[in-house]
Amino acid sequence: MLTLIRKADRLFNHIPEAIVLLFVRIVAGHVFWASGETKTEGLWHLRPETIDLFRDEYKLPLISPELAASLAAAAEHVLPVLLVIGLFSRFAALGLVIMTLVIQCLVYPDAWWPQHSLWLGLLLVIMARGGGTLSLDRFVMDRKR
Repeated sequence: MLTLIRKADRLFNHIPEAIVLLFVRIVAGHVFWASGETKTEGLWHLRPETIDLFRDEYKLPLISPELAASLAAAAEHVLPVLLVIGLFSRFAALGLVIMTLVIQCLVYPDAWWPQHSLWLGLLLVIMARGGGTLSLDRFVMDRKR
């Protein structure tokens, strides 16, 4: 039995990290892009109900609902694109980690932890490993050396 487990383990070592990181970037990017799409009409026009949501439900301290809604919508459109194409992947992931922690700690502190921990897990993989070889990060980093 141990021999079979070792053989399987060696096979798992052949899963290309670049494919795994691409998959993680796409999945994480989709989560936030889809959220951003609920906040806007077209790409940059905020829906009126988005500002109402930030004013009446989210109630973030130290920032106006209008500014918070605009920043969230912009981040949820720009950062996922950077993730998917793999440009500044670690920084895009960091921005989305911060957004997730704000949601968890300030917006829904008593709920959603299982979902947010999955998002954080994906984003932390990107922060720890980078965008991988199938990313623009690799091209940019190799070019500057």
